[in-house]
Amino acid sequence: MFMGNTVGSLSKVKATDLAYIAGFLDGDGSIMLQLHRRQSGKEIFRVKTVICFYQDFSHLQEIEWIRHTLGCGYVYTRNDHISELRIEGFEKVLNILKLLSPYLRFKRKQASLLLELIPKLQQKLITKHDVVWWIQQMRENNYFSAQRNTLVDDPVTTDI
Repeated sequence: MFMGNTVGSLSKVKATDLAYIAGFLDGDGSIMLQLHRRQSGKEIFRVKTVICFYQDFSHLQEIEWIRHTLGCGYVYTRNDHISELRIEGFEKVLNILKLLSPYLRFKRKQASLLLELIPKLQQKLITKHDVVWWIQQMRENNYFSAQRNTLVDDPVTTDI
């Protein structure tokens, strides 16, 4: 649930809170660039930028605090009892990453890639086909758990 103007409200967030949230994102979060297949419409794929924070349901209050502090996103609890805060959209993700990137350590490269890419996407200076290269760059900087089931060639991100 979006809560007000993120640009104005984010300027009032304390540096210590931003540093904490960035550390949380480094440890229990994701910065994602995705191509999603559309069910209908002229465009087959759409580009999505997403920031996610994950935590056990017993810590739902902390996830809600992050959502409230950042002023955007939505929280839901998955079937495996993990609560997830998702922030989607070019403008929201761009604004959040601008504020968190000085404090990021492990996900600094992913944040830098999106900070460079999002303005190009907003100005339509890059094609969806070109986004595949950016997705590959994001993948090269991501950590993949051994428990995660991934495909080497993901048809959504490689076949345009």
